[in-house]
Amino acid sequence: MRVYIVGIIFLCNTLAACKSGTAGLAPGTPNIVAKAMEFHGNEVFQSAALSMTITSLSGSFRIETSRKNGRFEYIVTDPRSQRRVLLNNEMVQEWRNGTEIPLDEEEKRRARAFVDARVFFPLLPFTLNGNDVHFEDFGLDHWNGQDLQKVKVSFTPDSSNDADDSYMFWFDPDTGRIEQFGYDFSGGLRYRKAIEFNRVGGILFSNQENYAVDGDRVPVEMLSPEYVKEHLVLLSTVVLSEVSVDQL
Repeated sequence: MRVYIVGIIFLCNTLAACKSGTAGLAPGTPNIVAKAMEFHGNEVFQSAALSMTITSLSGSFRIETSRKNGRFEYIVTDPRSQRRVLLNNEMVQEWRNGTEIPLDEEEKRRARAFVDARVFFPLLPFTLNGNDVHFEDFGLDHWNGQDLQKVKVSFTPDSSNDADDSYMFWFDPDTGRIEQFGYDFSGGLRYRKAIEFNRVGGILFSNQENYAVDGDRVPVEMLSPEYVKEHLVLLSTVVLSEVSVDQL
């Protein structure tokens, strides 16, 4: 969950972007991740305005993003608390009930984390693009009758609030589509499985089932079909709605 850092790195990696589905990717990006970027609509994403509502167990949030020539802006609104946070290349701002509030450094960090937690997942795989992102390819892994390309993702220490979390992604080896992913954190383990795909304006989005085990950190390497069946429970369904994509 790394939008603030990734946003800055997106700027560095897209200043020289050309008309290609893999434009502006960080050096060393694995072929399967580059394929995923292209299949999910990276060419459109690099110069577009997106809006959507994401709904899960934690509630519904409105997300608005824009990106062009390496400039980015994210706006996340919680309609229940009337909290609105804007994050761009230069600054972070926050409003409560329509009134901007001053932020000290700790409050800025929390505001960035608020955006980070809501934007990282719906914008996958684009949020895996960065010089502080590290990949380990485990090859093909068999899940429920399908061979998927398994890739572990970790991040440079201190590059974000959650840099010590580890992620595992399973891609369709032919198209690069993200079929499922999981991540560990201090409170347990999560596993998300895509259950519905929708392509809007050239960008692929997915709704997901979110499975969980809570307690101490469980290494993401533990995820397997057997482990999911025996130890994880369905926590929520993550749904994207009211999605729009406008080319800039």
